[in-house]
Amino acid sequence: MTLSRHFLDWNQPALPAAADYLIQRFATDSTLDLSRVTLVLPGRRAARRIVEILLQKAGDRYPDWLPPQTVTFERLPELLYRQQLELADDLTQLLVWRQALYSIPAAELAAALPHIPDKDSPTAWMSLCQTLRRQHNELASDDMEFDEVAQALADSGHVQESARWLALRRIQAEYLMRMDQLQLWDRQLARLIAVQQNECQTDRSIILIGTVDMNVIVRRMLEQVADSVTALIHAPESQSHLFDSFGCLNVDEWQERLLDIPLEVCRIADNPAGQAAAVVQDLAELPQPIRPDDITIGVADDSLVPPILQELADASVHGHWPVGMTYADSRPFRLLAAAARHLGTARQGSPPDFFTLSDFIRHPDVFRFLSLELQASELSLPDEDWLTELDRYLSIHLQNTPGGIAQRNRRSRIVEGICQRVDQLFWNLLLDPDHTPSPEPEATPAPSARRKATPGRQRQLTLDDQAEAEETTLHMQLGRKRQLTDWTDGVLRLLEVIYGSEVFDPAHLADRATVAGVQALQQLCHSLHSIPESIVPRCTGAQALQLLLRITPDDFIAPDNRPDALDVVGWLELPMDDAPVLILSGFNEGAIPESVTSDVFLPNSLRSTLGLTDNRRRYARDAYIMTTLLNSRRRLTVISGRADAQGNPLAPSRLWFAAKASSLPERVRTFYQPPSDETAPSGGPWPQDAQLRMDSDHQSRFTLPAPDPTVPAPTELSVTAFRDYLHCPYRYFLKHELKLRTIEDDVRELSAAAFGSLLHEVLNRFGDSSIRHTTSVRSIEEFLLNELKSRAIRRFGRTRSATVTVQLQMAEARLSAFASRQAEQAQQGWRIHRTEEQLTCDDFTDLYGRRIALKGRVDRIDRHHRTGEWRVLDYKTGDTTDSPERSHQKKEQWIDLQLPLYQLLVSSDEITGDVQLGYVTLPGDPKAGRFVMANWTPQQLREAELLARKLAADILDLRIDRVAPGADMRYSELARVCQDTVIDRNIPWLSTWTGRSGALRDEGEY
Repeated sequence: MTLSRHFLDWNQPALPAAADYLIQRFATDSTLDLSRVTLVLPGRRAARRIVEILLQKAGDRYPDWLPPQTVTFERLPELLYRQQLELADDLTQLLVWRQALYSIPAAELAAALPHIPDKDSPTAWMSLCQTLRRQHNELASDDMEFDEVAQALADSGHVQESARWLALRRIQAEYLMRMDQLQLWDRQLARLIAVQQNECQTDRSIILIGTVDMNVIVRRMLEQVADSVTALIHAPESQSHLFDSFGCLNVDEWQERLLDIPLEVCRIADNPAGQAAAVVQDLAELPQPIRPDDITIGVADDSLVPPILQELADASVHGHWPVGMTYADSRPFRLLAAAARHLGTARQGSPPDFFTLSDFIRHPDVFRFLSLELQASELSLPDEDWLTELDRYLSIHLQNTPGGIAQRNRRSRIVEGICQRVDQLFWNLLLDPDHTPSPEPEATPAPSARRKATPGRQRQLTLDDQAEAEETTLHMQLGRKRQLTDWTDGVLRLLEVIYGSEVFDPAHLADRATVAGVQALQQLCHSLHSIPESIVPRCTGAQALQLLLRITPDDFIAPDNRPDALDVVGWLELPMDDAPVLILSGFNEGAIPESVTSDVFLPNSLRSTLGLTDNRRRYARDAYIMTTLLNSRRRLTVISGRADAQGNPLAPSRLWFAAKASSLPERVRTFYQPPSDETAPSGGPWPQDAQLRMDSDHQSRFTLPAPDPTVPAPTELSVTAFRDYLHCPYRYFLKHELKLRTIEDDVRELSAAAFGSLLHEVLNRFGDSSIRHTTSVRSIEEFLLNELKSRAIRRFGRTRSATVTVQLQMAEARLSAFASRQAEQAQQGWRIHRTEEQLTCDDFTDLYGRRIALKGRVDRIDRHHRTGEWRVLDYKTGDTTDSPERSHQKKEQWIDLQLPLYQLLVSSDEITGDVQLGYVTLPGDPKAGRFVMANWTPQQLREAELLARKLAADILDLRIDRVAPGADMRYSELARVCQDTVIDRNIPWLSTWTGRSGALRDEGEY
């Protein structure tokens, strides 16, 4: 029995033509009764739209019309047979697949799967289950089992792959057996049985609209009800040879069919931004008047959606992409994801690490919760203070875990308070709602701690108590495996604590997404309790969160759909779109036609052998779609890109070359020729500001902030500030006058500056010690290493990272090498006079006599005990260290004035005469360390002092004549503010900057 076919000429869109057919077939003189009609469409958008079109066409003439039932193609089979057993939902199927995998012996599993996940990685197992279910569903829908794949591979000589599929068949058989034990039906198996037992029936008229590709099982089901089925084919009847008896494509017929896409409808752009600009440009060229619902923007590549929506918004045009926000992007899901990452770093009952904690508390809802908690605590902290204090603590102490807070001060008490409140939050995963956890749950004594102990049993009792107390800690309990359903109530309690008191505005997408995300998690948690207990996995707390996130349906929250918004529609939905104007982006090979080449289980060649969906079928489908678009749209624009967002070259679509041979050279030139400097036409319904940016301004659209000239001039200058000003006056202002600093929250090792500071602290302590004059290498080394060890424990605790441990070993090597050189200096007669001395020169003036104090902290001042000579030394701890001359001068120009200005500072401290200036180097190669003195002449030092006075004048006047690039790593801290990565920075104020005085002096006035 064959079903009926009816052709709808493709000179108009498919859905209006289908509506006309339905009215013509089912309308009587006064009524239009479609209540016994089932319309089967490719997607939900088309299902909604056909009802709207029917209402528009029939509403006035048939006011009491009865609408049809609309279903998507995926839901049709379950309308054609009666289920004898309950159908297992997707979640149950996944968990049964997981149980089947776990029950297979390791050797058999290895034969089927080359990479077996770790047993403690439930999300990896769940990912594998999803892959197996997908292969099972696809093969079963074409009435094929795994052993048939194995036989096809064996017949073609692929023995090893055949054996693999036989092993997979063993897993499939285990899955089906366990479904039987649960008295549940696999959906695909239920359909197959319905076909085999000839159970398909219907009392409705089934109309297929746009269903040009069908699997074997659905075809067989429709054959059994063929007298009730009509396939509406969007094509003229003269093209009937292109379709089979089900209205599906004859794949072979489409392979060589010429589409002859007109050259004039094509636009070529260099990159995604160019494609987005081309979309807006084409909108500007449309004849007027035109309504927004007459225009559709098609995207063949979803990655083009963000730049297109942004470009539309910049042109004051609203775009509507139906996927507003996925559940995975909603705040509740991101909260659980951050919690899972954090808890997943705990090992053997120890706390999770500090770095994932820092990420977790930055989630906006966790941040809000902790801010309220800390404001109400004895710490009484404002929002911005506690997070800054945590970042500073982490950047200084670099602790792996918060198991033992280093030092005892206000900052450490704040960090301890944060950790305690985060732990209280996680206790919700374990405790019932009426239980209030201890402020310090990790310190809660075990019950046995209250037992009376005798002196003889005291030590053993203490060990027992410690072991029992450890068993009650939060993270030990979170690390125990429980059934997933045992964790779900705790997850809902956690969400209740965070979101229970919040008020959400349904008018805002983010709020709707939050509510939808919580509801989705609630529904998932409740549905888990309806699943047979035998298939619910056991997992830790972190694994439970990971599993919940993995098995939640990948749905989305639709954004607001404004009446004046332009619909942005995916490629596969365009055949059912009825807007007369279509602008299609992403017309490139790989997207159109779609090509899949990376299927591990079913590569394209095997798919072709088995008769499954392969690239030939995808080509036929996409060629058909393009043909209908060319014929049914009043205006069509096709946009291709030469490169993707990463700059990788893109190829033109093969459909572009499905044309007469004589046009192929011109098509190649059109795509590959260099872009022209066309200007955008003016006019059109949208703002034409900057020609809709088709000729985009190459400058950054972000302006570099201008300094505030009202900031008071400094009253003192550090000797190190001159180097910063010489490199970049703008950065000097940000760093030294606005005091901008970056606090890193993800530092896992000592930075070069922090490493140097640690060595400085140890060396300064030695300079103040009673043995600072000793000539004993051993005594010096012993003091230095003990001081380093003591400071490391106070600063980093005992749970430091392996990287910090290695850095401390490097510091030990450098200090040991320094001990030998220091002993030599002592033997030569040099004595440490002062260390870490803060000196100030109060009578320093700029070139115009304006007084400004000069200050600096000198690492070390030595005096020779026989000659009375003085020297000023600066410790240098970089991996490689230049001489003082190389680090202060470049091509005989001063780039740093630190050491020359030290001479002015020490002279104010009554140190007179010639003073040596130099470095004590402790480089990466300890053997290369040395005491090295500068060889500047008195004339050079006077030049340095004169330059310092000139620069002081510039600083007092706030002269800024450039914003230098931050190529030097020492200036990378302010790179984002200074837009260092922007090729052509936008600094409109620089050319007219007048500084603090409002009228800067010319260079000649100095």
